[in-house]
Amino acid sequence: MARKGRVSAALLALMKQRDNHAWTLEDLRAELAGTDVHADFSSVFRAAEKLATEGQIRKLLLEDGRARFELFNAHHDHLLCTRCGKLVPVPCMIAEEKFAALERDADILIHDHHLVLSGLCSECRGA
Repeated sequence: MARKGRVSAALLALMKQRDNHAWTLEDLRAELAGTDVHADFSSVFRAAEKLATEGQIRKLLLEDGRARFELFNAHHDHLLCTRCGKLVPVPCMIAEEKFAALERDADILIHDHHLVLSGLCSECRGA
């Protein structure tokens, strides 16, 4: 089994190299298996949690009970396909000034938000 720091570095490198939007822990472990870094599920879990805690990746908790992990890129929200379970990035439709007004009206401070829409992805919609 690889050392924890090595697993974290390998996960981050993997996420930067591959064009995958939201990784499950199973996805990450399976992709790592094709590299020289071999890690069991708990090592992948700890490494992903560590990267999320450090703010290097974002952890998404969804209603289906499976966490997804993604790189911090330009802000976006998501659509969770109710047929195939795919998580599709969609542009954020909430303007910054709406958050400012909400903060003022509710006397709160918003650090971040994550909106998950449910519906059909383009592949399932076309089927």
